[in-house]
Amino acid sequence: MSKNIVFYLILLCLFISVAMKSFEVIRTIANVSCFVFVLLYGKDEMKTYSRKALTTLSICFLFLVGICVFIILQGQTFMKHHPFFKGWQTIAGILLIIVSLSICSFILRKISNCLKRL
Repeated sequence: MSKNIVFYLILLCLFISVAMKSFEVIRTIANVSCFVFVLLYGKDEMKTYSRKALTTLSICFLFLVGICVFIILQGQTFMKHHPFFKGWQTIAGILLIIVSLSICSFILRKISNCLKRL
């Protein structure tokens, strides 16, 4: 499959997952298919890594996902209880998600570049 088609399928699955809040089965199917499309998107790049590098990259990815989720959940809890964020809590929540995902993707990209050299 072309990378452009897979990219748009990922966006479609994410949109379906967000739009179908009341239908858990459809959301689950969309999330699983999104995960499959993400794997298809990075399939060519993953062939350049050794098995040891892929294992290290997978462990770092799982660790960073956990940290990112913790930061987002704790940040949203902090924003709900802090009076400074009243009135623009949605914008602050979106910025929190964008910043935490950007930092985690930056760290993962640096680790990936170091592992390519091995």
